Amino acid sequence: MIAVAICAVGASGDEEVRALTADIGGVAYETRLKLAQPPPIVVARMGDAAAATALVHKLRARGHDAVALDEDASPEPARVRDFRLGDTALERDDTGLPYGDILALVRAALTLRAETVEKITERKLRPGMAIATGGLVMSKKVTREEKHVSHDREELLYVFPASGGAPWLVSEHATVYASLADVARTQHENFGRVVAELRERAPSAKYDERLLAHRHVDDRRALDLRAGMIALSIASKLGYR
Repeated sequence: MIAVAICAVGASGDEEVRALTADIGGVAYETRLKLAQPPPIVVARMGDAAAATALVHKLRARGHDAVALDEDASPEPARVRDFRLGDTALERDDTGLPYGDILALVRAALTLRAETVEKITERKLRPGMAIATGGLVMSKKVTREEKHVSHDREELLYVFPASGGAPWLVSEHATVYASLADVARTQHENFGRVVAELRERAPSAKYDERLLAHRHVDDRRALDLRAGMIALSIASKLGYR
């Protein structure tokens, strides 16, 4: 399926709401809500590549930064676990990504949802039984379950090569920071240091943190695709693709 997305909104008044509604169908109220979301905003999903391209051209003609991404063909990011910030490249395993080949550094945050079930046993008063037994049986044990849901947040950094292929993914909790000099006490601090180092070593790479505005996203694949949309937008502006 091909997703058509707006990575930066151009016009957003009533006239644009009417025009976009005519393009994608639905009702004006739903279109207005779409345009109020943080970008990238997926406005349509299509099976027809020609129709998706035509919609992108319409959106760009009205001032939007629009892209079309084939979600089925979008590669899974390559997870960076053990790494080293080499002199000329970001290195993992036996592979290196030259700093000069980094197109974009896209920062995002994933909501981690954890659910636990606690069994609680308590005594429940039984007045009828107390009367019937002359006070010998006053209560009975009752066990119930309580569900607890907690949320945490993990930051991610998508490193997109200008030469194409799958992005590299640095994740706050899953990446090992042992190669850093003077490793900090927390994963968050170390993750921030990696981001800062990559921005310094790859000055031509575009840094983007639009995805941090997307709250409560617990679907990693959804973040992967939106990061890909942003990288596609950046590449298009720079004439790479």
